[in-house]
Amino acid sequence: MKGGWMITLTIEVRSKPGKINELSQTLQALLPTMRQEKACLNCRVSQDFEDGDVYVLSSDWGAETNFEGYIKSASGGVLLGAIKTLGQSTRIQLGSDAKWEGVETLIQIRRKT
Repeated sequence: MKGGWMITLTIEVRSKPGKINELSQTLQALLPTMRQEKACLNCRVSQDFEDGDVYVLSSDWGAETNFEGYIKSASGGVLLGAIKTLGQSTRIQLGSDAKWEGVETLIQIRRKT
């Protein structure tokens, strides 16, 4: 990795009532596209064992420009749309030691020029 930059994006989404299967299918469908992105080192989706209505999408990125490029891409737009449409609540963490934030964090990255 150039310059040692790496970030882990963690998205925790609580499904709206009756939307858990659709949320799961959508997140799983986005993984292959995300994995093909330059500098995507790893990505996975898991369901919370203690709260089955919560899914966690975690992805590791080796370059800031590629991470931001994904968020701004059509696939990134689908991800944000799914979160907003199918999610009751969402928490975003950019970096393993960062504070949890709202989905607005990704929306701001998408709008950044």
